[in-house]
This record gives sequence, C-alpha cells and structure tokens, in this order.
Amino acid sequence: MQKLNFFFDVDGTILPVGRPIPESAIKAIQKAKDMGHNLFFCTGRNTFELTNELRALPFDGGVFASGAKVIVDGNEIYSIIATDEQKQFFKKIVDDYHLLWMVQGLDNTFLGQETSDFYDYLLEKRYSRRIQFDGLKIIDHFPIELPIMKFFILSKDGLVLEARKELEGPLHSVNNTIGLPPNSSAEVVLPNLSKASGIERVISYLNQTMETTVGIGDGDNDIEMVQTCQLGIAMGNASQTLKEHASYISTDILDDGLANAIEYALNYFN
Repeated sequence: MQKLNFFFDVDGTILPVGRPIPESAIKAIQKAKDMGHNLFFCTGRNTFELTNELRALPFDGGVFASGAKVIVDGNEIYSIIATDEQKQFFKKIVDDYHLLWMVQGLDNTFLGQETSDFYDYLLEKRYSRRIQFDGLKIIDHFPIELPIMKFFILSKDGLVLEARKELEGPLHSVNNTIGLPPNSSAEVVLPNLSKASGIERVISYLNQTMETTVGIGDGDNDIEMVQTCQLGIAMGNASQTLKEHASYISTDILDDGLANAIEYALNYFN
C-alpha cells in the first residue's frame, strides 16, 4: 500500500464535543500510524487549543486555525495573521450589527465576559451540559493591538447571517462546527484560506501528491477538505451539506465512526 496522508477534523470527528476520544478511534489512529501513514490534524483550533488527550495522539503535525497555521514534523511551514485593515473592518461589522466576538491569537483565544456567558448558554442549550474549551482568555476590550489568526462572531439578535454578507470579501465566513445555530454564531477566517489550502501546503512540503490524501470531517468548514482530498469522508454525525460532498459516509462518532472511516480508507487504497 502507498503511504497515505490522513487529515482529521477535531471537534465532531476525533473528539465528541465535551466527551473523551472513543477508544476505538485511538486504536484506529495508532493502527494507521503503525502502518507508516502520515497523520495530520485539520482543524479550526489553534495549537494551544489542543487538549492533552489530543496531543498524546501520534500525529505528524497539522493544519490549524482553518489554514492560517501549518505544521509538519514540528516545523511551522506557514503562518499568517490579519492585517490592521482586516481587524478594523471586522470590528466595524461587529459594532454595526451589535455582535459578540472571539478572536484567536497566537497563544490564546480572547473574548469578553458577555461573549463567554452567551457562548456557555448556547453550548449548554445545544448539549444539555456544561462544555469547557481550553485556551479561552476573558479581556475587557477588543484586542486590535494583538496578532489575530481567526475570528468568531455571535449574535443574541440572530443577525449572524446578515453580518456574514457584509464580511465577505475582506474576510470569509463559514458555519460554526459545533452545532450552534447558524444565525447565532459563525467562524470568520482570512480570505483565500481554508483547510484545503493548508492541506495543499502540507503535500507540497512533503513533495507528494494529492492522490495520497484522505480527509475526514463532520462540519461545513470541512467541505473544501473532502472535495480536495483524493478520498473525502463524512462522519455519520456530519452536517447534511458535508455528506452531500463526501465520497463515503461513516457511522456516528459515538458508534466507532472514526475507526470505521479509517478502516474504509485503508481498504480503499489497498
């Protein structure tokens, strides 16, 4: 079998929101690694948002912050931050639509107390339990003076979809990937960045071809990934839109979904 390059979304693919990684997923990931394949995260999370559980997995690097940071074998091969103009533009839209915000920096994701409270409310309403994410730091002002790799918007008034139309161009937005209502929250990334662009940088750095790639995800921000990879797999718990773009649909994350996806990929290329 040829050496494959696996790209895994994190939330909803490897990691059930607010729950441990399924044992079957850990074993399948290790099996793929033992067979000599390369394993990469491909996530909206930044590196500082990886939990100890995720760090313990035998990964070779990853595409982070939805393509804004790319690491291979411990080497940061790509990194980009928002320009002052992009930060100012984002802040203007936030103010115009009375949005709440989070911004992903180099070492922390920053948010205001009101954002934190509303985010906790949305998560608890969605999952019927308290959900804790690492790397969040509450501050009392929009940190326009700091390096920013990615943005996140929320709206108590349900204005996210309207705001996203205004953001498009200087920035680009996608549906959030943890199941929150699309009129209440969204991720905002720098233009011309995606998980797919990050994957292409990894493959170019490794001097390999896209024919070696497997992408596995569950959210709308995984669409470019599953379309770009030679084999694109959607989890059983994936959004309907992603399923429509995937070559194969696995089972739910809590029903050995990742293990089944990896096994399918190994058989596909055998």
